[in-house]
Amino acid sequence: MILEFFAENKDVFIRILEDISDVSKYASAGIVIALIYGAVYLLYTLICKLMKRERKLGMDHAVAVFMLLIYMTAFVYIVLMSREADTYSGVNMELWSSWGHSVTTKAFFIENILLFIPMGILMPSAFKAFRKPFVCIPVCMLVSLCIETIQYSFGLGIAELDDVITNTAGGAIGYIIWLILLFIHWICIRVNIDSEK
Repeated sequence: MILEFFAENKDVFIRILEDISDVSKYASAGIVIALIYGAVYLLYTLICKLMKRERKLGMDHAVAVFMLLIYMTAFVYIVLMSREADTYSGVNMELWSSWGHSVTTKAFFIENILLFIPMGILMPSAFKAFRKPFVCIPVCMLVSLCIETIQYSFGLGIAELDDVITNTAGGAIGYIIWLILLFIHWICIRVNIDSEK
């Protein structure tokens, strides 16, 4: 059944890969911002060392924030800055209508899910406040609602109910992936502790 779906929608997945390749250029701006953050973090580490104080921000936190900055910068470019104003606008509240019948509309539907998966992974990785599902997933939904409102207000796209649902689903999938990675990390720590005994 899954293989049939992939076979029937091969052109959709080729289009998704092409679209991902096209937007990967936006990551460079995120890398610059993340490098600035990295330099600030190194300065913070050096100051803590010179003052002989314990760092409150660990390396794992710094890496998570680094990745989140790259993602969020690319994200803003993709959803807002890569679009021309007044190209199309409107509101579509019809559920599942954006799946459509063309390769492009199906690709956009799946891309809306994929776009928010990193958000669901990186927000709880970077900040403890987002480690609760009833915080992380609603924030993904609110971000999606803000995007749809901005796109509609500035004529950058059609505000669609489907986009909010697919974006929120992507955030939820990302959060589940984060939980799985956290569980794997916990198991690795336990195995390491047990092997040292």
